[in-house]
Amino acid sequence: MNIARHKLIHTGLKMFICDLCEYSTNQKSNLECHRRRHAKDYSFKCETCDKGFFHKTEYLEHQNAHTNKNLYRCEHCCKYYFYKKNLSVHLVTHHTGKQTGAKNAKTRHACKFCPERFVYKRLLKRHMKNQHGFTERAPTKHLCDLCGAELSSMRRLTVHKRNHVGEKIFECDTCDKRFASKENLSIHRRTHTGDKPHVCSQCGRSFTQRTSLVLHLRYHSGQRPYQCPDCGKSFVSNALLKRHRKVHEKTARPKIR
Repeated sequence: MNIARHKLIHTGLKMFICDLCEYSTNQKSNLECHRRRHAKDYSFKCETCDKGFFHKTEYLEHQNAHTNKNLYRCEHCCKYYFYKKNLSVHLVTHHTGKQTGAKNAKTRHACKFCPERFVYKRLLKRHMKNQHGFTERAPTKHLCDLCGAELSSMRRLTVHKRNHVGEKIFECDTCDKRFASKENLSIHRRTHTGDKPHVCSQCGRSFTQRTSLVLHLRYHSGQRPYQCPDCGKSFVSNALLKRHRKVHEKTARPKIR
């Protein structure tokens, strides 16, 4: 292995950045593999319905939907599922209390993109990298000298500062709308093309942004990580929690006579 490239693993520096989303890596080969997701350059294609897949395991599981073979069976209620991830959602939703020991420990580390859960964090990281092309970034923070905000990367800090001064250097060639980052311009262009590259593996619904898909998947998995400190109610996003808390603010506000 090239020693200079190997050192990047220890420093956490990820110099290869995708120009269409937030993905970054320390290896050029990983970035090239990731870009295939945007180009929809699939390694495996279903001959029956022409659906594409990047991983052989996903392709083989998809074949179950056509052949009814190798179905995943719930050992608690005998229900069958075409996909292993659907069985995982079912187990967490309906049989969490029945799982003990190592099975129950599997709920500790949850994937933010799909319902899969793991006993060890290292297994979760490996899953997210191999199945979703996502590598967790080092928690290095970059401070904005104008407002004190902390950003996770120098690129985000640069875009953040552009918003302070109103600098929007990326222009849409269809409607002349301008944006502070190339990423936001790429997302905006999808409103003209109708392209929705982020598809839910559970119900087939598609989204223009990956963040929208992540929130949508939480409805399937039942994950609600944002909890109201006043009443204990939980929500899938911080925005929904903030909207909810306004109800408490109105109730607590004294009436002016």
